[in-house]
Parts: sequence; structure tokens; C-alpha cells
Amino acid sequence: MKENKSTPKQILFLSIMAFTIATMCLLSCEKETTNKCKDSQEGVLRNLTGLDGCGWIIQLTDSTKLEPINLEDFNVELVENKSVCIQYVERIDLGSYCMVGKVVEIVFLE
Repeated sequence: MKENKSTPKQILFLSIMAFTIATMCLLSCEKETTNKCKDSQEGVLRNLTGLDGCGWIIQLTDSTKLEPINLEDFNVELVENKSVCIQYVERIDLGSYCMVGKVVEIVFLE
């Protein structure tokens, strides 16, 4: 009966492979957590049309709710929970019928 013993070269090779795989996993995970919205804020679309005076809003990752006045100016598919990147200007000169968040004018939406 023959024993299967690992040689030092095999152990070194397996150690290098394990280190390489672990490093690749860590680096790929880091890329997923980076902010995909360069120079803008990340949020999701929310459909509040069932509430009086409400329509589509954008909820930012910090839970801030935005009531855009010009959402229809942008070619974006309105889908509940769709992730978007937004730049906006708050419009303190306008009131809101919905009253769930800040009234904003969108400058950039993707």
C-alpha cells in the first residue's frame, strides 16, 4: 500500500494558490461596495402615486426623500426600487402637495 505524501513544492504551490484566490475575492468584494455614482448621489425610485398629491419620488441611501419637479425631463424607466444616480438642486421657493421630502429640480439623472 502506497502512502500519498505531499512534497514541500506541492504545499508551497497550494499555499500560493489559496493566497491568490483569497486576495482576488477580497479585491472583488471591495469593488462592489464602492460608490457607483461618481459626482452624484445614489438612490432608488419609489412610487407614491397612491397617496394624495404624490407621484414618483427618489429615496437616497441615507433615507432622504426627494420630490422631483422635472422627473419627466429625463429618459429613465420608472420602476419601483430601481437604482439611480442623481444630482439635484433643492427648490425652497416651491411647496409640495405630497409633503414627504424635499422638493428638488433634477440636474442629472442616470
